[in-house]
Amino acid sequence: MYYQRQSIYFCFLTFFIQCVLSVEHAGHLKPFGSSGPFEQIDELNDEFLEPIEFFDTYVSQSRPVVFRRVLNYEPHLSLWDLDANLLEIFSNSKDIVHVETRKKESRQQNILTMTMSEFLQRYQHEELYLVEEVPNLLRHYFVLPKCLQCKPALETFQVAMFWYSSGNTSSVVHTDDYDNINCVLQGEKQFILVDPHTYEEVASEIIDNPTGSFSSVDVDRVDYENYPSLDHDIHYYQVNLSKGDCLYLPSLWVHQVRSTNRNIAINYWLNQMRVKNAVVNKKTCALKKQSQFLTLETIKWPKDLSDIDRLRNFLYDLIDADVIGFKQWTKEFSKELNYNLNSNVDTINLFAELFDTIDANGNGLITLKEVEVATRNGKKLMEVYEILQDIMDIVEGKVNKTEENTLEHEDL
Repeated sequence: MYYQRQSIYFCFLTFFIQCVLSVEHAGHLKPFGSSGPFEQIDELNDEFLEPIEFFDTYVSQSRPVVFRRVLNYEPHLSLWDLDANLLEIFSNSKDIVHVETRKKESRQQNILTMTMSEFLQRYQHEELYLVEEVPNLLRHYFVLPKCLQCKPALETFQVAMFWYSSGNTSSVVHTDDYDNINCVLQGEKQFILVDPHTYEEVASEIIDNPTGSFSSVDVDRVDYENYPSLDHDIHYYQVNLSKGDCLYLPSLWVHQVRSTNRNIAINYWLNQMRVKNAVVNKKTCALKKQSQFLTLETIKWPKDLSDIDRLRNFLYDLIDADVIGFKQWTKEFSKELNYNLNSNVDTINLFAELFDTIDANGNGLITLKEVEVATRNGKKLMEVYEILQDIMDIVEGKVNKTEENTLEHEDL
């Protein structure tokens, strides 16, 4: 009986200690990442790096870096000091912008449409947050960062987004599929970063809405009991940006963003597939002084995706983080093509050939690693693309034949 009581007491004590430890983490029920500890991030002062050094040192290594005061010499930086400056620019514009209705981000919130003038007259008094591609009337005020000013680096640029609020905004914890250069034009922003390469378990657990690449965690009150991987010895990066500062944030890094005071920012998104395939060296990228004439209005964007880019993106969307077999791939490709591949012996045989080209070890399953290998190998990707083109030729032929038969029956 004595030993039984001792055993019960020991179990209760163990359970109690575990509960105390789990709720007494320094960051429990506090803002995301606020308790640290923090790693030091690289900081460079007064100007962007040349493209070659930027891609070699940071982009190819998936390393973030802060550029301090790099916009302080921009001729139009004072434009953002007063709303009156923007109201004058947009006084006769009827162009529509898209506005979020919650400063604490929710992926289910309502999005309003209004003119820029209307937004500028309302945002200081309402919970409104402008998130929009840089409007046409503002594009000539933005000079492309020097680190992107050579042809192969410029080719990675996808889109520039404009952010405008009265401050006190907070994002969800999320990841982006784009590399990102975020620059503050007015106010302050704070980024909390987690390295997904060092803390893979944290990244996979906390991003619990994989379709949207975001987390359900309450960024103001993180419950460590619901996210036990955060209870490990996680080191964060805390980055505070002020007017004129920029942050390069690689794709897939876990991050959460807050802004204070009247806040205006621009971020340049780089297409991650193009980044991986970019060759930025002395042969392809002549070093030049930054051109003040290379503004957003002189660049064609957003860039249309090529068929190859679309195929790459579709393969990544399809595989996500899971292992997928032939049956599931056939179903997903059939849905994409709006044609049942199993309904024709030629299309299903070709699709089996496509599958086998990616399935490097021939085990009947395709992994994320195999997709990465296939999409980085230009020759193999072209093989997949050409097989898919053959499939589409057959599909289109079948559809056209069906339409011809339908018309013949209608004539009868």
